[in-house]
Amino acid sequence: MEEIIKISNNRLSLTITNYGGRVMSWEVDGVDIVLGFETIEEYKSANEPYHSALIGRYANRVANARFKLKEKTYELDQNHGQHILHGGSSAFHNSMWTIISKSDTHVELEFISADGDQGFPGELKSIARYEIDDNALKLEIKSTTTKSTPVSITHHPYFNLSGLNSKDLEQHEFLIHSDQVLSTNKEGIPDGNKLGVGYTGFDFTKWKKLSKAMQESHSQIELLGGIDHTYIMDVDSKLRLQAEAKSIDSNVHMQVYSNQPGVQFYTANHFDGNEKGKQGRIHAHRSAFCFEPQRWPDSPNHDNFPNSMLHPNEEFTFSMEYRFL
Repeated sequence: MEEIIKISNNRLSLTITNYGGRVMSWEVDGVDIVLGFETIEEYKSANEPYHSALIGRYANRVANARFKLKEKTYELDQNHGQHILHGGSSAFHNSMWTIISKSDTHVELEFISADGDQGFPGELKSIARYEIDDNALKLEIKSTTTKSTPVSITHHPYFNLSGLNSKDLEQHEFLIHSDQVLSTNKEGIPDGNKLGVGYTGFDFTKWKKLSKAMQESHSQIELLGGIDHTYIMDVDSKLRLQAEAKSIDSNVHMQVYSNQPGVQFYTANHFDGNEKGKQGRIHAHRSAFCFEPQRWPDSPNHDNFPNSMLHPNEEFTFSMEYRFL
C-alpha cells in the first residue's frame, strides 16, 4: 500500500513515500531543494523514473546487461539500450517498500528482491533508514543475500538548492573532493581508464560554477553531452566528506558524506523542458544536479575495480549523510 510519511525538525522537513523510497519534498530552512511531483501517480508516469528514489540492486550501468561469476554468465534486464541501468526497469526505484518503523524524525523501509529479479542471482533483502539528526539527513541501507551477487546502491535526488523557482544552476557552486574520474565510452560504460581532473571541466577541487566547467572543453564531457561521470574516492569504507554544493541565491550549503568508493556527478543533461513538476516547475536542461555515492559502474566486468560482490553470510552497508551548514 502506498504511503507518504513526513519527518522534520527545526531546519529540515521531508516527505517520503514507500514507492521507491522516494523523497517527494525536502525543505531546508523553508526552501524545497529537490525536483519532483505532487503525487505518487506522477512519479509512476514521469519521463524521468529515478526522481529522489533509492537505486539498486546495481546503481549505474553494467555493460551489455551481463556479468560472469564462477564460470556462469548472468543475463540481466536490458533497459538502457543493450545495457542495464540502475538495476533494471523494475528495480528498487519503482517497487513498493514495506514501512517497518517510523517516528517524527525517521522512517525505516524494507524491500526483498527475489532470486532472479532483473536477472540477478540470490534473494536480496535491504533495509533503508532515513533519519534527521540536527542539521543532517542520514541514510543507511543494509543488504544481505542468499547467493553471491553484485550490489551497488545509491540515492538519486535531483537537487536545485536555489529552490523550485530557480530555472537553472547558474547560482550554484560545486566542490568535489577527488582528483580523478572514470573515463567512459559514448554510452557511459567505463573503459577501464582513470583521468586526472586537473585544469579541465572535471576539476572541482576548488569551488567552481558549472557554467565555467562547461567552458573548459574536455572530450569526455563533449562525448556525453555534459558531466555524467564517476569521481574516484577512497575505498576504505569509512564515512568521508566527498562532495559539496551551495547556492548563492538561497544560501543553502550541502555537504555529502558517504562510505562508497565513487560519486556519480550528473548535471541533468537529458532534461529537455517537456516535463513539469511541483508548482509547475519545468524540468529544464541542466536545471538540477545529482551526487550519487556508489560502487564503480560495471565493476562486475572489471577485475581491477573495487569489489562489488556480496556473498551469503555477509552484510553490505551503504552509509551517507547530507549535512547542511
